[in-house]
Parts: sequence; C-alpha cells; structure tokens
Amino acid sequence: MSAFRRRLPLGDRTTTAVLVAAAVSVAYSLVVLGYSLLPSSGVSISGTLWHAVAIQSAFALGTVGVPVFLWLRADLKSPAVLLAAILLFWHVLVEFPPIGSGQGDSPGFLFVFVFAPVYVLAYALLAAGEYWIGKRDVSIPV
Repeated sequence: MSAFRRRLPLGDRTTTAVLVAAAVSVAYSLVVLGYSLLPSSGVSISGTLWHAVAIQSAFALGTVGVPVFLWLRADLKSPAVLLAAILLFWHVLVEFPPIGSGQGDSPGFLFVFVFAPVYVLAYALLAAGEYWIGKRDVSIPV
C-alpha cells in the first residue's frame, strides 16, 4: 500500500480513494439488491429499482465507503476493522439462533444501512484516535 501512495500525488490519491469508495459502495448496494430480488429472501422493494439503488448507495457510502476511503487516503485501518466487525455481525452472526432468529439475514442488510450515521461517527472517532496515537512519540528513552 505504501508504494501505491508514493507513486500518486496527493490530489490523485484523493480522487482515486473517492472513486474506489464510491465503487465499493455501489457494488455492496447491488449485492444487497440482488439478494433482495431473490424470491426466497422475502424482501420487497418499495418504489423504483433506481431509487432503491440511489438511496442504498448513499447509505452504503457512509457504512462501507468511509472506511475504504480512510484506508486508501490516510492509511487508517481501525475504521476498516470496525467495518469488518459490523458486516460480520449483521450478515453472519445474526443468522444463528443465540443472536438472531435463524430466519435469514435480510434484516441484517437493513441495519447495515439504517445505522450508517452512527457508523460514520464511530469511524471518525476511531480514525481520530488512530491518527492521534500514530502522531505521538511513544519511544522509550534509553
């Protein structure tokens, strides 16, 4: 990753990070919509498909795109770790009866999108903490 950052100027690195984050957000939304369109999912989409893609992509940008952007642009990995925990919880652990009902993970997709503002706040706090800790001189004098 560091070699990638050294080759691109600051403006190009930011543009690349924004484009990749937007593409990942749209891709995640399309995967969710693809699952929702399966007859066995029991999920219905109200309104047009294009509105659903636009709205879910906007929420996915907050949930999935922000950690990808922070990782690519500023090399901050803690938001990506939180993203992995969020996706693991809502898509895997909710499926099993101790936590979930075992009836499918379509509600998990909803909560990944609905709590996007909370996730953005958590990403910002983690990124600020990682940045602050990374800037501190924690070396032990000999």
